[in-house]
Amino acid sequence: MPLPQTPPTWTAVTTGSNEYSIELNDANLETKAWKSSRYDGSRTVTQQLNRYSVGDTTFGKTAAVQKYSRNIYIGNAIVGMDNGGEDSLLFNFPAFSYATTIRYITINDDDSISDNKLESKKTDFDAKRGFYRAFYEDFPIGSDCRIIVNDESTKINLKDRYNVYFNGGQLQHMFQLSIRDKWGILTYTSSSNRLIYNITDFENGTLKGPQVTGLSSTIFNELLINEFYSGSLQTSIPVGPLKGGGVSVVISEDVNSSRLEELWDAAFEYKSNSEYKGDKRFFASFTYSGSVEPIRTTISGSYPQGDPATSYKTERLSELSTGELTSHNSNNNRLIFSPETRLNQHYVSNIHTNYIDGEIASNGLDATTETGKTPLTFNSGSVIFSKLEDATPSLLLPLPKNEHLPDGVGGKSFVIIPENLHPHIKRNLTHYLAKAGISLGVDTIPAIDNTFKKLK
Repeated sequence: MPLPQTPPTWTAVTTGSNEYSIELNDANLETKAWKSSRYDGSRTVTQQLNRYSVGDTTFGKTAAVQKYSRNIYIGNAIVGMDNGGEDSLLFNFPAFSYATTIRYITINDDDSISDNKLESKKTDFDAKRGFYRAFYEDFPIGSDCRIIVNDESTKINLKDRYNVYFNGGQLQHMFQLSIRDKWGILTYTSSSNRLIYNITDFENGTLKGPQVTGLSSTIFNELLINEFYSGSLQTSIPVGPLKGGGVSVVISEDVNSSRLEELWDAAFEYKSNSEYKGDKRFFASFTYSGSVEPIRTTISGSYPQGDPATSYKTERLSELSTGELTSHNSNNNRLIFSPETRLNQHYVSNIHTNYIDGEIASNGLDATTETGKTPLTFNSGSVIFSKLEDATPSLLLPLPKNEHLPDGVGGKSFVIIPENLHPHIKRNLTHYLAKAGISLGVDTIPAIDNTFKKLK
């Protein structure tokens, strides 16, 4: 039987006509609500909206910010890149696809629907900027999205969600730069975040400057290059004696590094002087030896020996050995990558093991140590340069089309759902799509379920 409880007594405190008397349980002083606002602080920090990540400062595992989208994107096409790809203009990411869209519907608070279409004019880019503003916010790089095909007669093997590796548009390849002989240099080091192209004389330990030997170029799209550069990348090696005797041959595909300087100076001037810069972004991709496919850093042989592949699984362009170029230093043949697309590892051609991070290795430096930090699949030092085309908003997804959509998307539309779609809209997806005139094979529009309607 519990002991009788005696209520505490106290003397009332009055000030004028007001009484200030309160009973406080001492245990309340140890609660988080009391301590956080007064002593510990209550600021929360999260790396991604609506998702808890290790290292976040939150209360438990509750995301610091809950921000929902009210947009449903109507798919335009799924552009597959299996077996060489469906579009010969695009730089190919095997086992990936671009999911494209030019329209989205917005479900307003009053359940009305707004229709938004991308109708950009050549001299007026406001519509494109507005569309991409919503697109970037709904599909940030590293987030997830869902593809729903509305044609039930179509065979599909789609996953529940796909990670967004890139959201800026589609990469169209311009040209490939390769190591032709021991004089060529193509080096990227993650510490400096720069790509170096040049010719070096290993015997004398100096850079030889603009030369025509060592580097060769393969042009994929000359019209694309001519948008900003009127010259030619290709030149010929003059016939002359070699060190060991004999005569050098004429190689029509060799590229003079001074012409590369001219090209990149023209490219970044073209971008900086443009009214709209969204489709004037340049990218570099490091490829497998003798291939035009980017190195996937999670595949054996594509990451340095002894390093776990999991450390290079970034689910971004860096996992595909691709990064955006932001500037060019013509004084020393260096291309600078964007900090947002810093690559996961070094890419140092094994042909020139004496050249490390833009400097000639001294006698006291074991060059093979740095070479060991580069994937074995990068022996030839091949890099492909691309230019972005953003006329059609696109998401680069790890979606092998032949496997996941063997029949394509069918005769009806498909939709792309942001991962942060409002729970109320997600719960009533069929209702809102049918209301917007998007057929889902239903005879009647289902009634609205208002369970999550009040969530903000």
